[in-house]
Amino acid sequence: MNMESKLPKRRLVLAWDMHYNCNYRCPYCFYTSAGWAELSKKNTYKSPEEWGRVWERMHARYGSCQLRITAGEPFTYPQFVGVIATITRWHDVQVTTNGSRTDALQEFVKTVDPAHAELDCTFHPLNTDFDLFLNNVLLLRKHGFTANVCYLAYPAQLTDMSDFKRRFAQNGVHMNLAMYWGPYQGKDYPFAYTPEDRHLIKEVIGRDVGPETVNLDPIPVRGKVCGAGQRYAVVQADGKIYRCGQLCYEDQSIASIFDAEVNLQATGQPCPVDYCRCKEFQSAWEEEEKDMMLQEHRLEAPGAPKQALGAGQ
Repeated sequence: MNMESKLPKRRLVLAWDMHYNCNYRCPYCFYTSAGWAELSKKNTYKSPEEWGRVWERMHARYGSCQLRITAGEPFTYPQFVGVIATITRWHDVQVTTNGSRTDALQEFVKTVDPAHAELDCTFHPLNTDFDLFLNNVLLLRKHGFTANVCYLAYPAQLTDMSDFKRRFAQNGVHMNLAMYWGPYQGKDYPFAYTPEDRHLIKEVIGRDVGPETVNLDPIPVRGKVCGAGQRYAVVQADGKIYRCGQLCYEDQSIASIFDAEVNLQATGQPCPVDYCRCKEFQSAWEEEEKDMMLQEHRLEAPGAPKQALGAGQ
């Protein structure tokens, strides 16, 4: 079965792009197309003690937060386990990992408290061995960690989805799907998924509407008031803070994690982008509207009667 998060809800969720470095070079990764060498210029390397002071200061300002650690492969960050063991004194963490660093994972389970840390393990069949990945997921679970598995519905990987889901299920692991955003063979996804692709994806998911299908038929969100920048924000590797992942242009930074006093936005602001590609609305929106989009695949326009939105609407 899929493992539900055991972490408490926090007033503030911060997605932390810890550093732009990875032992994989996936063709569908935004960072691969953007250029790892250029992105790495933003990398900031600090000791566990130094990061502890930064995040202790954030705790004094905003209380316990949930940190979603991603970008590249977090387990390649120097002294990563020590950093996590230190900052979980004040905050909870969700770590997105490719699950490839067995030695680091073994250190992680011996050092970090599973009450304050969870892992989202993304399976990349172009880069890893199934059994190695599965064994590392099971290692985490054996030591009490919530460790979920995600598979990207990249066009070149669609035909293998059903088989991988079956193989994970045989080992008691539920495989989630994520929709692909980006170009492939001159087409723009997820809009380019064919009716046959959509049928297969929903068949593998096991339902027509729900959290995994949100970005299969994206709902426009431009102009929707969103708490990104207030209840949710992105911290890039150089410490600059942005409202969300699509608003990370230099002139759109709203603060820095290294400021003596970090001041996020006081209220929600209208969304300036067409679609919420990374489902950041799950942390930034009000609960009622978030649930509408996740479970009912609709949004309610101001003053308009409630109406379900389907594909193409």
